[in-house]
Amino acid sequence: MININVGGRNIVADPKRLLIAGYTGKDQESVKKHIDELKEIGVPAPQQVPMIYDLSTNLITTNKTISVIQEGSSGEAEVVIMKIEGKWYLGLGSDHTDRDLETVSIQKSKQVCSKPISTQFWSLDDVEDRWDDIEMRSWMIVDGVKKEYQTGKLGEFLNPKELLNIIEERGFGSEDMVVFCGTLPIKGGKFIYGEAFSAELYDRVTDEKIQLNYQVHILTDAEAV
Repeated sequence: MININVGGRNIVADPKRLLIAGYTGKDQESVKKHIDELKEIGVPAPQQVPMIYDLSTNLITTNKTISVIQEGSSGEAEVVIMKIEGKWYLGLGSDHTDRDLETVSIQKSKQVCSKPISTQFWSLDDVEDRWDDIEMRSWMIVDGVKKEYQTGKLGEFLNPKELLNIIEERGFGSEDMVVFCGTLPIKGGKFIYGEAFSAELYDRVTDEKIQLNYQVHILTDAEAV
């Protein structure tokens, strides 16, 4: 069960599916460039665009700390849409991923890391008409220093209805679910690893923000002791 807040109202969600959508940019030339950049660091090219990764719902968390097995993992800010009893809500999440394992299997690299999400959500119906103008930013905290990691607007991504049509066409069903809608390019094009991750969505029309902050705890490697 997941508790979220929408306009001061508490809603309990019980998602039956977690989907991570990748390569969801509207600008396909930029998507191709991103794929080529990933190939250069050993990440295999997707079999189709966009890719939809079907993961375990128990990865979803609102905890302020997640645990990982090695230093080579990092977050990525993503818009999250959540279907609860037939209605869609919009929030913020991080597709935290094991970057070493990503060169072997993208699916496995995502499955081994928790997926933090915000507790604050907006009704998708309320913001869908200004989706393109909502801003998203993220920061990595490295040795106590906050470094800007990603910045852009949701207009860079497929509209949520377009993405949901693709999800339906691929047979993922219509049950209550959580969908990560894609991420922005990383500044400088290189992953940064740190002790914490921070992100926000900002709606200039209402001057409202959704924020996400979490710490990264690296587990002790028993085989290295």
